[in-house]
This record gives sequence, structure tokens and C-alpha cells, in this order.
Amino acid sequence: MNYKETKTSFFDLAHNDWTTNQWLRKPENLKMIHETIKKFGYLDLIPSDFLASKDFLIRDIYIKRNFYQLFDSLEITYNQDPIKSKYYREFWLRRKNENNDSIVFTIVREINSTKDSKLVYCPKFVNDTLYDLLRIQFRSDSLTNRKAKNDFETLKHYGFHQSAYNLLFERADYFGINWNIDSLKSTLDTTSTYRGAWFEDNTK
Repeated sequence: MNYKETKTSFFDLAHNDWTTNQWLRKPENLKMIHETIKKFGYLDLIPSDFLASKDFLIRDIYIKRNFYQLFDSLEITYNQDPIKSKYYREFWLRRKNENNDSIVFTIVREINSTKDSKLVYCPKFVNDTLYDLLRIQFRSDSLTNRKAKNDFETLKHYGFHQSAYNLLFERADYFGINWNIDSLKSTLDTTSTYRGAWFEDNTK
């Protein structure tokens, strides 16, 4: 049996290829994502060992540079003319061709500033749905029965019924929760076709 799942404008961020995602390249969408993550907290999203590594992997994209060194260099090279480094020159040329270089530079500069303090976000650009999905996916507190039930109800509220079902049956971090699975399952809306889920099965 399959369950309904809201397809938000940003749904493909969860599982699609970021290198070919056209929605992600629009300045207004980058702004929304950035302000939403600022509210959540960049340093709460990015593990400390990830920041300290000499290289890092993000969504199958391997970058052979330290995270902060990369962002420092991106900020420095943006206004260089010409940009001497081939890597950074090509990076900013792609951004300019996509007409999103200004917002990307703002994001880079502000991420660099997270070394010193938490960023102040602009509420009108925050997407509450995305924020709540991040809060569930990257929680820093201990999961309790009450919090798990709240996560389930939050997903159902936004129409992520397949994800809510997966919390009940297919998410390893929720296996120890004491909840009435059959009763909660009966509140979810079914559909004849599977359309994917933000929170997929992570038990296999």
C-alpha cells in the first residue's frame, strides 16, 4: 500500500542530483533555502568533523578541499579580475551564466561568518515546511515518544503521509518508540501509486 506525499517545490533537494537541478539555480530559491538554513543553524546542519576534514562529500559530489578553505577562497576570488585559479574562475563563470552569482556570493560570505556567530535570518524568506523537515531530519536532541509523535503529526500536517508511514515502519531511529502504530497508520491517506518520500526507508 502506498501513501500520499506532498510534492513541494523543493522536494527534489532530498534525493535528486543537485548538479542538474534547475530549480536550485534560481536566485529566489537559493535565497529561501539559505534563510531557512540560517534559522535552523548552519553549524547544526554540518558536522564538526565534516568542517575539519581536508576534503568532503556532499550528495555524491566529492570536493578535494577543506570546507572553510573552499568558502574563503570563493569569497576572495569573486571580485578578482581576472581570477587566476582555474577552479574558482570556472565556478564563478558558471554562476554568472546562471544569473545567480550575487546570491551565491552572499551565501558564501555569510557561511564564512558562521565561524564567529549564528547568522540572523529574515523571517519573510523562511520556508516553514522545509524548516520543520530539517528539524526532524537533523535533530540534535534525544528522540522521545512525545517528540516522535510530534514528528509524525508534523509530517501528516504538511501532507507527507508516505514519510509519516516510513517513520512508523521504515526508519531505524524510530524503532524504539512506544506508539500505537496501527492507530496512527489508519490516519494516513493512501494512493494507488508510489511517488517517493522525503523520508525514505533507511533500514536496508
